[in-house]
Amino acid sequence: MAPGEWLVVAPSAHARELAGWSLFEAAEPAIQVLAADETVVVLSRSRTPEREVHLDRCTADGVPVLIRPSGGGAVVLASGTLIANIVARTLGNEARPEREFGRFCGRTAAALAACGVTGVEVRGVSDLCLGERKIAGTALRLWRGLVLFQLSLLVDMDLGLIETYLPLPSRQPDYRQGRHHRDFVTSLRAAGYTASVRELGAALRLAFHQELVS
Repeated sequence: MAPGEWLVVAPSAHARELAGWSLFEAAEPAIQVLAADETVVVLSRSRTPEREVHLDRCTADGVPVLIRPSGGGAVVLASGTLIANIVARTLGNEARPEREFGRFCGRTAAALAACGVTGVEVRGVSDLCLGERKIAGTALRLWRGLVLFQLSLLVDMDLGLIETYLPLPSRQPDYRQGRHHRDFVTSLRAAGYTASVRELGAALRLAFHQELVS
């Protein structure tokens, strides 16, 4: 599949926004923070949908499967998930993925702390975690002096949807240690935090705006 293509059912405009296509196609610094209000599976063009997604289950349930502009593995976006897509100028003349991940993951952790979610750490390449449990995934795309950073934060999503639509991924960070989805991820609500999607979204917008203007 090529970037922007889809499987199973035609995606809505909202699904394409969740996948980050509107910001990527505009190709200028901007911030988009939105809450998912439908279930969508999104993955990068470097992964094989037949391997990374239970396509038969998506077909049965009418869940669209989209290719996003950035890299990384497959994710399920659904009600209770907060998505942030940011396009910014890269840091310095030589774009480095690890440096770009660091700047935006740092801003994300600061925004969560402002909402009372403390102790967030980066594990693997760019997972945001509470202890050994992942609460947010990120992805990156560098092109023409710009960076697209994409974040999906599990606020109070039904975590069972992940096992419904995704098998264990073909590539896993060492810290995962082969754990099933139910033992690897958690949501902020399941971890005992009560910040709302609206509150978290406002904090993320502020944090990323500060990054764009700094």
